[in-house]
Amino acid sequence: MLQLVLMAGTIALIFPKPGSALSVLVTPVLGVMVLNVSMTIRFDDLKQIAEHPFMICWSAFLQFIPMSLFALLLGKMFSQWLDISTGQLLLGALPADVSAPLMVYLAGGSTALGTAMLVVAMVLTPVVLPSILAWFGGVAFSVPISYLVIELFGIIIAPVVLGIFLNLRSASVRENERIWSGIASVCYIILLLIVVSSNAQKIIALKVFALLMLLIEVILNLFGYSLAFLTKLIFRQQDTFLPMLFVVSSKEFGIASAAVETMRLNTALVIPSVFYAVVQMISAPIMVRIFMKASRQATRQ
Repeated sequence: MLQLVLMAGTIALIFPKPGSALSVLVTPVLGVMVLNVSMTIRFDDLKQIAEHPFMICWSAFLQFIPMSLFALLLGKMFSQWLDISTGQLLLGALPADVSAPLMVYLAGGSTALGTAMLVVAMVLTPVVLPSILAWFGGVAFSVPISYLVIELFGIIIAPVVLGIFLNLRSASVRENERIWSGIASVCYIILLLIVVSSNAQKIIALKVFALLMLLIEVILNLFGYSLAFLTKLIFRQQDTFLPMLFVVSSKEFGIASAAVETMRLNTALVIPSVFYAVVQMISAPIMVRIFMKASRQATRQ
């Protein structure tokens, strides 16, 4: 998958037109991806959610507060460009990306916990996101409620419930996990192709400045991963580590675009989220590969 992700990202940057034409497919592709990932969740896996309520809440705290404060700090580097600096804070205040549970599954973690962490963060977003922007940045911001409702119920909750139900009722669904995860992985690559293609002109137009933006978003992404590692050291919770790793380090960049369109704000606000989207969609498969390799080595020993 990692090789395909890198290939898709490169092709999308060089030849953006085909991928841009597929932008209307984002919502259904997301729904299909979530459904297929959810078909790997067994009903018994839901017990893990009841066993770790604190860690689920802690993941929401990490997604919103430390990530926002660190993003605000990084945004100081763009103090000459106020919209980009504000966009950096907006990025840090976003909830986890919808693709996080897929990465958790591929890395061998608890998809149920990853999904629960995602849902909790999405539910809190309408209240937390504008509050963070007001407190930390003095920015009045209106969350695109209609977008969030469609994403939460249409793209996340409905496919998750259906996927778990199919897993519970069908033995063939339970026996073909690799097929469902494979389909979800293909959806992920299609989404990467669309995201990079749709923003290729913005990325290329920034030229040297794009390298600085890329570096800043890599640092923020690594900070997200480090929060998960730090949580593991403090709480010694092995079961929640992988869900925490991919949930805290990812950001639902689509919310930023929807908000800018709804409020008719300067499109520069979206630039940090665009770069972060590319970074996280490449770094997550790399992290998956690292843990898969470590798991195979542990099995051999």
